Amino acid sequence: MHGKSGQRGAALLALAAMLVLGASWMLLSAFGSASHSAARVAHNARVLAEAKAALIGWVATNALEAGEANPGRLPCPQAWGDVGSANEGRAAASCAAGAAGWLPWRTLGLPRALDAAGRPIWYVISPGWHLTGGGATLTINSNTPAQLSLDGRPAIALLIAPGAPLNSVPNAGQLAAGCAARNQSQALGLPTMAPNPRDFLECASGNAYAGAVVDNAANPVFNDQLLAITPADLLPALEAAIAKRIERDVVPALKGVYAGPEWGLSAANPVFPFAAPFANPGPGAGSSDFRGVAGVFAGLLPFNQTRNCTASPGNPRCLPAPALVTFAGSPDAYAGGGYGTVQAQSCSWPNWPTLDLRECTGEYHENDTYPWQIGMRIEMQATFTDVAMGLRVLDATRMTVEAKDDTSSGPWLAQAVTRSVTMNPSGAATITFGATLPNIDSMGWGSSANYRIRIHRAVIADHPLLDPASATTGWFVRNEWYRLLYYATSPNHAASGAAPRSCTPCLQVANLAPANAQRAILILAGRSLSGAARPNGLLADFLEGANADADPGFERRAVNASFNDRVVVLDANP
Repeated sequence: MHGKSGQRGAALLALAAMLVLGASWMLLSAFGSASHSAARVAHNARVLAEAKAALIGWVATNALEAGEANPGRLPCPQAWGDVGSANEGRAAASCAAGAAGWLPWRTLGLPRALDAAGRPIWYVISPGWHLTGGGATLTINSNTPAQLSLDGRPAIALLIAPGAPLNSVPNAGQLAAGCAARNQSQALGLPTMAPNPRDFLECASGNAYAGAVVDNAANPVFNDQLLAITPADLLPALEAAIAKRIERDVVPALKGVYAGPEWGLSAANPVFPFAAPFANPGPGAGSSDFRGVAGVFAGLLPFNQTRNCTASPGNPRCLPAPALVTFAGSPDAYAGGGYGTVQAQSCSWPNWPTLDLRECTGEYHENDTYPWQIGMRIEMQATFTDVAMGLRVLDATRMTVEAKDDTSSGPWLAQAVTRSVTMNPSGAATITFGATLPNIDSMGWGSSANYRIRIHRAVIADHPLLDPASATTGWFVRNEWYRLLYYATSPNHAASGAAPRSCTPCLQVANLAPANAQRAILILAGRSLSGAARPNGLLADFLEGANADADPGFERRAVNASFNDRVVVLDANP
């Protein structure tokens, strides 16, 4: 890694190391019998802490990479096939659902990791936090559960110094319930196949990949020393990386949704969509539909879908017509200039009763006085509801104008379409489009010809930001980080604001310079600091301080044990 990317990765790794090594002696460990020396325990503590810092740094650095589709994932244990080769210590590309194996020290940039007994460090990953096959995708965000546990406390991963092999102890089952007596066989040579974890790990830690580990400090058949990576350890570094990636990947696209001439707007004075009122962001039944509401300027990002989705109680974000974007009325075509007149016309909904397509067909006549002049322009004006209640883009292929000779049974001839769009204060959008029809004399058609003009509701399409397959922002959709994003815009920069939409004052964000200059912001809510179960509909379980009181004032300050909101500026006055 080179340049700024490498510097950023090194900074994240150093930060993670400081956080972890500062608490390196506070191990969740089991020492077995009292014969373990302090030096052995200290050696293992150091090796485990270094491995923990390296894993957290790897996750944070990897999460920033533009090509990483699963930011937050942990590397798999090392591939057994690499043991003894030049690639020994390299993480496997994917791992089984119960991922347990040796630490991928080479991938983490560490020397070969061995405990005080000379045994490789074992590494166990929670389901949902690692890749399980080629092309697999995950859903990792601040709400993703840690499915391992150590002494009843959740863990995303476990690092284990296995110690020397132990032989069976008489009546071991009475000394530690659930522990199976076993004579461990640990070949110090290179294994020809994946070793049995029970030859290294004792009691419940041998079942670590099953999700439960018990720290049996007084168990004479237990000499494993353990260190957990908890959500509180990993998520701050991951959330910092995600905030940067949102700033880099998502903000430019989001800023440009309603900011160009295709919407009749200026990039210097963009419109931002109305917010969805804050409610349970889900996923699942009873959660928010992420539908923006006119007059709401702070809440959830309006991340609803209108196409390529299936509406259901478990997917309330899917809002196809007539739930959201629909025709307002029944538009008809009309002559918009040029030379010629409409002789007859019929307008209809060809795919009744869905009302997705509006079509007008008719006959136009040349201008008898100036038959050689350019043909008549045919136009239609259609208004679509609730456009600014979400993230939309214009699909120009859904507007067509065609013509042909009124005596011909041949194909319709496509005409070049031009258009203009007006964003209405209610959040609706009005599209005026049309084309100049062919000069009838020039075409040799006689004195009359036919036209057909069509517009489909899908002319208002979902923005690529909603596409989980997008090469740039698909990670944001698939990992559902939008569920942890609070969004606010200045009322003057919503569709209801008056042109030229200059916000004075703009949003008020304490500790963010320049003051009162932000047109729109995003706040990435980190993990729940209250310990409340998520998702839920309580804003105070997502945001802290001035950000959690639902008033127009916001704040940015250093992340700590009681505040982990990360403010990302979406747009500011130049």
